[in-house]
Amino acid sequence: MLILAGPLCLFIIPLLFQKWRAWRLDEWVHEQLRVADFRYAGNIRLEERLRLRATENRRLRAAFGIDNSLTTTSPSDHRAFLKRASWLLKRGDRSWEQLYRTAEDFLGAEVRAAVKEGRYGLHLAESVRCMVLAVVLFDNFGIEPASIPRAHLVTITREINEQWLRSKRDPVGVAPSSLLYSTIESLNVMSPFANTESVVLSAPEVLSLLMPQYETLWRVVLLTFVTAYHHQPDAYPDAVQRTADVPACLGHPAKEKEALKLAKEGLRLYPSNKHLYRAAPSCLANPEGSTNRRGPARAADISALHRHPSIWGGGAGGGGGALAFRPARFDDGALTDLQRRAYAPFSRPPHRCPAAGSSSSSSSTAAEAGKNSFGERMIVVLVVALGRALGRDKGRVVLGEEKGGEGGPLPTGRDEMEGWVWVWY
Repeated sequence: MLILAGPLCLFIIPLLFQKWRAWRLDEWVHEQLRVADFRYAGNIRLEERLRLRATENRRLRAAFGIDNSLTTTSPSDHRAFLKRASWLLKRGDRSWEQLYRTAEDFLGAEVRAAVKEGRYGLHLAESVRCMVLAVVLFDNFGIEPASIPRAHLVTITREINEQWLRSKRDPVGVAPSSLLYSTIESLNVMSPFANTESVVLSAPEVLSLLMPQYETLWRVVLLTFVTAYHHQPDAYPDAVQRTADVPACLGHPAKEKEALKLAKEGLRLYPSNKHLYRAAPSCLANPEGSTNRRGPARAADISALHRHPSIWGGGAGGGGGALAFRPARFDDGALTDLQRRAYAPFSRPPHRCPAAGSSSSSSSTAAEAGKNSFGERMIVVLVVALGRALGRDKGRVVLGEEKGGEGGPLPTGRDEMEGWVWVWY
């Protein structure tokens, strides 16, 4: 028996260790999701969930003056904003072909202006931010991009970026930017909602609607474009093939499935929110309406969930690691149960982003998927417009002080992309 015990232990101990590691990983995923969906704080009411979120987002209210679902502690204000935002996202009159042409025309104008000025290329971060803002302003408020001076787009996007960074550095002392406010007000943005169509929105009102879309779009669009069309050569032919029918396929669930996988993989590698911050449950002991912090904040690490090598390292989609751009991960039946659970680009219920739509759920039917896939469709429209206007066949992307060489991980900080340039051949 002793003779057999040795070989048996050599077999059992690694097996037990493997099972223990799998259990630990599963528990870690569970804990991250408990923070994202507020279960870490127990069985709490809506107003308490809003306070936990608003406490950690109070710097955004200070920096931009915004009053929306991310910053309010009022359930009635939260519901009213969610209703307005959902109406904007689910509008039945949206034309994805028109939005694609809007992005395409904007990029064409960018290239022509650069050639006329004798420049050798485009500053990618600036051009992408301006394009995304122009498309969002057109989609939400019907403002024609040609009617907006490019200098205004640059000022608005730059000030939003700077204000975000200022709020990180000094969350208590940051104050709204008068330059940002005055530039937005010069656009005379009209309310898109019924019964208030003739009302000119204030700068904080515009930003309250604009920020959840523009701010969550531009980085994932830029990073997905650079990765799929330039930085990872193996991804390029696949991206071109999957999106061949864009924009005509968008809005037709059976036809758009392959194209939307480009957005799904972009959101996996580059989630709009790398972390979801929640206040400590002890802050609920504060007086009603207070957003003062009590105790350390909690954070759901969405980026780690989406990039963990033990979750994504070569399972679905065939070869490669967690950092490889492979939309095939999202082929039918390819995702493991753990991958489906770990994928949370639009947060989790009960506060899931309305831009997610039903198509982000692995269990959604084609009919459900058609209801609203705004986030993924908008990403595809903008990324494909960039890919066709600034693809590998027309030029190359220079990443400045590049680390890791072609195919390596891209930096994702908002201040780390400023030196990126697209240079034509």
